[in-house]
Amino acid sequence: MIYAKCLIMKEYRVKIIGVDCPTCVYSIERELRKIKGFTEIKVDIATGEAVIKCNSDECSISKIYDAIREAGYDLYKETLVTYVNISPEQVGVLEKKIAEIKGVIEAKISSSTGLIKININPLETNREAVYNELLRKGVEIKQTPEVKVHVSDKITLITKLVAFALALTAISYSMISMLNPSISMNEEILVTLAFTVIILNYSVVKKGYKLLLMKAPGMESLIALSSTLSFIFGLAIYAGILHQTHSSNTIIHSSSFFEASAGVLGFTSLGKYLEEKLKQKALKHLEELEKASRGKARIVKNSDVVEVNAEQVNIGDIVEVKTGDMIPVDGIVIEGAGYVDESLLTGESKPVFKKAENRDYVLAGSTLINGYMKIRTTRTGEDTVIARITEGAREAQFHKPVIQKFADKVVGLLTWIVIALAIIVAVAWYILTGSISLSLLFAAAVLAVTCPCPLGIAIPMVVSIGVLNASRIGILVRRGDLFERMAKANIVIFDKTGTLTLGEPRVKQVILLNNSNEEEIMYYTCSLEARSEHKLAQSLLEYCRENKYNLSSDVSYFEYFPGMGLIGQINEHTISIGNVELANRLGVELDQRILSLINEIGSRGSTPILVSIDNKPAAIVEVSDTLRPEAPEVIKALKELGFKVGLASGDIKGIVEKFREELKLDFAEGELRPMDKAEIIQRLQSNGGRVLFIGDGVNDAIAMSTSFIGIAMGKASDIAKNSGDAILLTNDLRGILKLYDLSRKVNKLALENLIWAFIYNTTLIPIAAGALYPQYGIVLKPEWAALAMILSDITVILNSLRVGLSKAK
Repeated sequence: MIYAKCLIMKEYRVKIIGVDCPTCVYSIERELRKIKGFTEIKVDIATGEAVIKCNSDECSISKIYDAIREAGYDLYKETLVTYVNISPEQVGVLEKKIAEIKGVIEAKISSSTGLIKININPLETNREAVYNELLRKGVEIKQTPEVKVHVSDKITLITKLVAFALALTAISYSMISMLNPSISMNEEILVTLAFTVIILNYSVVKKGYKLLLMKAPGMESLIALSSTLSFIFGLAIYAGILHQTHSSNTIIHSSSFFEASAGVLGFTSLGKYLEEKLKQKALKHLEELEKASRGKARIVKNSDVVEVNAEQVNIGDIVEVKTGDMIPVDGIVIEGAGYVDESLLTGESKPVFKKAENRDYVLAGSTLINGYMKIRTTRTGEDTVIARITEGAREAQFHKPVIQKFADKVVGLLTWIVIALAIIVAVAWYILTGSISLSLLFAAAVLAVTCPCPLGIAIPMVVSIGVLNASRIGILVRRGDLFERMAKANIVIFDKTGTLTLGEPRVKQVILLNNSNEEEIMYYTCSLEARSEHKLAQSLLEYCRENKYNLSSDVSYFEYFPGMGLIGQINEHTISIGNVELANRLGVELDQRILSLINEIGSRGSTPILVSIDNKPAAIVEVSDTLRPEAPEVIKALKELGFKVGLASGDIKGIVEKFREELKLDFAEGELRPMDKAEIIQRLQSNGGRVLFIGDGVNDAIAMSTSFIGIAMGKASDIAKNSGDAILLTNDLRGILKLYDLSRKVNKLALENLIWAFIYNTTLIPIAAGALYPQYGIVLKPEWAALAMILSDITVILNSLRVGLSKAK
């Protein structure tokens, strides 16, 4: 009889963002066909909704999501963010379990904070359904770090302290009897003490066995096995069911198992509590950022002031801030003045004076130290700078360094290996000695001494603290693997405008050509530039405002050409504004005099903007920007560190060459379009280079995405910020050097943590298994093994805290 393999058809309903033509569907289908089991896709171009059919389990929603993104599109999705109680070794297993929930696209868990982020497909499920499914699967949802329940916390501490004291009493009582046999020991006391410790740590034991039944054992599972098996074996001896053997050994006696059971739980429970407190202290800055993004705001409405929650403030609302208040929104000061503390956001401890006359900008999360202000709201909620910093710090935890991915694989297997090893140790010692008690004692010690936690938190802990420490010095790190990649970069490329320069260009002069009239020329120029977001456009508009030149609203055509300029039509006249390349492409004839003027302006370090009307040159506008004062020292320092430093700019070659000579750059390229910058980066990286690109503005987004590392300046556009791996919030190039120093320290401590974790496990596991017993009679009892394990955990956290001790130069 021939059996045909049954193919189970699966359908996924999704909504694709960006689909508006049949060609889009073809591009997506081409990527989907690379997935084994994909059979068909049907798309409603009008709505973006699609049905994707598969006949294999390998064709999962996560692979579909990756394929659609690879094609250049995205899925409409929602995100569930919460915190879970989880051991580092359980992260990989839990991520897989969550990915099996219907409608879940992907799940990411931070092993250092317990933060879990789940992307879901709203066409197949919703947040509530996924949340309930997490509970059904036994996932312990906990309160977010910012929520404090002080009474519960105090009860927990008292419980742990009592358990620790009882465990210490049991060990001391047992040791006194062992050292002085003349003192009779009442085993009922030890039984009572050990049982009480187990009851006080019932939650730990329950969780341990629950994880074991879920086939995702963690540290709690090893502790639960070690303590309960010791207690049960001790009871069996006490009740006469089993008889104590190996009685000649003075180290092991009938009470050993009760003291082991009490000690393992008593030491580890208090140790894990202290460890958790250390973690909270290490990640406290994130809590401060989250607190700062909430709170109250006073809105001024007519003559009344109404207090509302910060999230209820709308763009355009006037918010009142008094001395001592934390500013609840991003906005512009329209009345009053005062000193503002922005240290939480930028790391700068010195208060900054802000006043209405300058229309100064203030940020949510900063504090008005002295003064009074009314602020017009420009950004609220998730759009504020502090919300971006908080979200960036959270998101960075999910981008794992290569070395952490390796450690995660080891951690996922280690718990099973330890359980198997404990069984092997017990069987081996029983064969060698015939002693059940000695065999079980060694097995319990192996379970207690081996903990995957140091391996699991060795890197995530130091990276998380590094990310938060970076925010303290004015750097938003958006990817946790940035520190690792920073150490590997060997080429630094700067953009010019807004990066090497202050990004505040000013019009120096307008050179008229062919008997043109300045007012008319600037009328056309500024009317078109008003539609552009480029920094040079802002300088032209400022010049028109200063000279009171009018603007036209009758723009019948407008088109922007990245890296070249723009063209438009006003009153049936065609106007082009930009560089020589744009003029050449449009067929504008430029004589030698005009080209000489353009080159002369470039040689002074200024930017020439050519204005043509109806394909005839009408004017050259000279715009200049100021070099950042810190730029020369930063470039010099980078070269001393071994970096090859260059410049990639859309400006004319004369300007670029002047910057190359002045700053002693290794190379400089000018007259580049956005794609040209990306091609230069690709060429360098194909030859072994690892490019760190620092830029500002929409034109740099492609270059940042292409480069090994992309860093955006603090005043960069939103697109550039989304492309960057880090953002210099202080808009100071010295932040690159601070980030480099911090990266070296993070990498060094991460490696130290990992080496320590491996050395600890490889050294103490053999000792716990009895390697020193035959020759030296040394036994590492389970309670002391547990103490060694928890001290190893705490050592890793304390070492990670050293990241916070680094001082920016």
